[in-house]
Formats: sequence, structure tokens, C-alpha cells
Amino acid sequence: MEVPVSSWDSDLAYQAVARAFVDGDPLDQAGGPLDIRAVVAGIRTEAKDKFLLEEVPWDRFPEGVSAREDMERLLSGNAVSGSLTMLIGLCANDMRAAVAPTVPFLIRIGTDPEVGHRAEALAVTACPPRPRRPAPLHRLAPRRASAGP
Repeated sequence: MEVPVSSWDSDLAYQAVARAFVDGDPLDQAGGPLDIRAVVAGIRTEAKDKFLLEEVPWDRFPEGVSAREDMERLLSGNAVSGSLTMLIGLCANDMRAAVAPTVPFLIRIGTDPEVGHRAEALAVTACPPRPRRPAPLHRLAPRRASAGP
């Protein structure tokens, strides 16, 4: 009997993130290609202003391609409410890194007086930084050097 392969097992982005953050030290990723803060900061202003979604490395993050597809539907005017709901759903499923690159674009949508669903777009921008559950305290505590015996 063949064992079904889950999407996680075949998702190269998930495997890269697991190697970096589960098997390795997350601090080693600071500023690198998997540091979502660095990725979002690296999106050119022109790309944000002109909604050049192709300039964002969505495929680096699990479900990133889904987030890009939701943004494409949102920008096309098709299923606007559904696209915003899907982005919130990704956050609820702890795929916040996939949604984080949408924030600069959603801010522009939310501040454009000609666009509908402005409030909903801005509401989604609050989702990536807000974890579904708090991190364990030992992960939040600063690392301290040992004072010795």
C-alpha cells in the first residue's frame, strides 16, 4: 500500500523553512532570504506602488504562492472579499510569513479613496504580526551567557 505524500512533504519552501528554523538556529536566518522582515523591506517602492507582484519572492515561503494568487484575484476585482478572507485564513493557519509580503500592497489599497473594501484590506495588515497563540516563554526570553559554575 502506497503511503500518501502530504503537501508538506513535497513543498520545497516548507522543507527549506523547516531546515532553517527547526533543524537550525533561527537567529542564523536574520537578514537572509528566509527572514520575512528583510524580504518585505527589500521590496522596491516602485514595485509596491505599481503592484508588481512578480518582484516578490513568494515561493520562498510555505503557502506564499497562494498569497500571491489571492493578491492577484484581489487586484483583478474578482472575489475581493474571498481573497481577503483567504489571506486572513492563511494567518489563522500560522502561515503569516506568506501573508507578510502582501502588507505593503494592502496598505496602498486601503489608503486609496477610489478602491472599495479599504477597511477590510487594512484589517488584513494586522494579521501577519499577530500570532494565533503566544510563543512559549523560553523562546521569548533573551539568551544569556553563562556566568560560569
